[in-house]
Amino acid sequence: MTNPEKNDGLTIAAIATMAALTVTFVHEGLGHGGACLTLGGRITQLSSSLFHCDTPSPWIDPAGPLANLALGTLALILSRRVTTTPWRLFFILITAFSYFWEGGYLVQAMATAKGDLYFAGHNFIGEPSLWWRLVGGLIGVLLYLLTIRLTSRALLNLWPQKTARHVARITWCAATLATVAAALTYRGGMGQNLHDTIMEIGVASLPLLIIPLRALHPPAKVAVMERKPLALVLAAVIFIVFTLTQGHGLG
Repeated sequence: MTNPEKNDGLTIAAIATMAALTVTFVHEGLGHGGACLTLGGRITQLSSSLFHCDTPSPWIDPAGPLANLALGTLALILSRRVTTTPWRLFFILITAFSYFWEGGYLVQAMATAKGDLYFAGHNFIGEPSLWWRLVGGLIGVLLYLLTIRLTSRALLNLWPQKTARHVARITWCAATLATVAAALTYRGGMGQNLHDTIMEIGVASLPLLIIPLRALHPPAKVAVMERKPLALVLAAVIFIVFTLTQGHGLG
């Protein structure tokens, strides 16, 4: 059995930071922002969790969640193709953060009658009925539970349960700290932007603090996450660039 201390915590944290910021950029910047620009609009607000386009369109609201779901699915496929531990963990976390965010967000949107997916439904089909919202919420719950299962299995394919749980906790702490730290620089103050940022990564991915719950069998080959200086440098650069742009706020 691998001792958790043999895995470099800084490298794990760096990978989690890059994964969380990538997911945040894809949802807000690439998803919502890309749809806005494609429709000929101008981005008037872009932050860690807030977006606004000067061109109204029913396609902009769902573009963020759809971009994240596409990213998470691509990462899920790649996580089973790559062989190096850093890349496998990176793609596992991309899938986890993307799916946790959108699964939890769908439940919240249907329960509170607001949010990207609720507004998308309202724009395309009119005011969603109770049954429509119940089905949407159920889909969100199923996606969330599926993500717990997928993430647990993926981590257990790399490490024994004790080590996998240690790694998962590091990733949650690093991802939450990085996204919140970037959001704290938002020029619009610490209101809705900070609240939503905490919800989207920190709260949505809380299962990372307790998974994997149990291991059915030990991994065929136990992975070891060695210190990767390049990963540390890349994480620092990505964090700085993200903070100075999307974190601070654009538009």
